[in-house]
Amino acid sequence: MKKVFLLAPLLAALLSSGCMHYARGSGSHLAFARIYVAPVRNDSLAPQAQALLTKQVRRKLADEPNLEIAAEPESAAILEITIVKFEQTVASTDTNDTINAKSFNVQMSVTCTLKDGQTGKIYFKDHKLSDSVECHAVADYQEAKHQIMPKLTEKLATRICEAVCNPWE
Repeated sequence: MKKVFLLAPLLAALLSSGCMHYARGSGSHLAFARIYVAPVRNDSLAPQAQALLTKQVRRKLADEPNLEIAAEPESAAILEITIVKFEQTVASTDTNDTINAKSFNVQMSVTCTLKDGQTGKIYFKDHKLSDSVECHAVADYQEAKHQIMPKLTEKLATRICEAVCNPWE
């Protein structure tokens, strides 16, 4: 019984040291400390996605521990995003009515450019990213599409932030 009491502090120390070196964020060292996310341009037919995507990218980048979101492009890296494609394809139809689709695959593609605002150095240019979600329309397809848009832009924002925060040469 004495051995258990003697080993208890050692065991507690071993178990608590596992999270000691945890650091929030991607862990990579970026070439810049501030980033300006320009308002997203929409060159597609994606309905009102630009404001939502801009907000989500800014929020995700704000979670990076060594990165500050700049309100102005001066003295910061500049991230420019353009929605270039928004596509909807039929995934399934009603068995009694093959004209009215019941679910759709909704895909969005963007291009991103990251550059240094002071020197003009291009970190990456026209980097293409895309993602998709399934949209299930029980009654009103427009309402269903409106509800899945935040999910689609959230997935794209995650991919954009991974591209920005991963080291590049």
